[in-house]
Amino acid sequence: MSSYIFRQRCRPRADFRIDEIMAFLHLFREAFKCVDVYDSNSKPVDLTESALRKIIERRVDRIFPTIGANIHFFTIPPRKRDDETVGIEIHTGTHPDENFIDTYNISMGSDVKVPDLSYFERSIEIFKPFEGFLAEGENEYRLNAYDRQQAIPKFDRPAIIRGFHYLDAGMARSIGGIEYCLKAPVWKVEQFCEGVLIWLVPGLFDHENPEHLQVQRKAMKYFKLL
Repeated sequence: MSSYIFRQRCRPRADFRIDEIMAFLHLFREAFKCVDVYDSNSKPVDLTESALRKIIERRVDRIFPTIGANIHFFTIPPRKRDDETVGIEIHTGTHPDENFIDTYNISMGSDVKVPDLSYFERSIEIFKPFEGFLAEGENEYRLNAYDRQQAIPKFDRPAIIRGFHYLDAGMARSIGGIEYCLKAPVWKVEQFCEGVLIWLVPGLFDHENPEHLQVQRKAMKYFKLL
């Protein structure tokens, strides 16, 4: 089975986005049917504004506070984690003058059932990222997605096109604009939130399916990413 990461990237605004994170974590519990969310010390997290603010403020870098805070949450206490553990990594509160962005990621190993993709749509509506996508681990590796992205200053355009991929209006312009995106040779593209949502194929993208790879390659050629 494949491993997946759902990534959302937001431009920094020196704001912890507490309300958004709280809504995100409640949605996370619903999506993965977990009673509690746990912190790195294996303690259940109180999903309230005041409690989350304290957690985040403790994680702000004391020497370089403008780079924000990095926090991890889990579906299972880390001391008891197994192959079905789902993890959230949040980097938030970055100052606009920094080179870093704010990120909200959900990591799902190969033993984890990926929830209905409507949960990821709802998450995008919460954060309104400039880019959000469901990355399939082996596909990212084969296409060298990390190095491709590092070569693009300030995340100004997508590195590759994933099976489920959201781009806001600014990112859509970087590959031709919303109207151009809507004509892409893929299963479905729709206007969504503040941009477009691209579906290469119905359901989850599978790197072992040659038809999926063919659609991805055709889409990346269309957007001049190959």
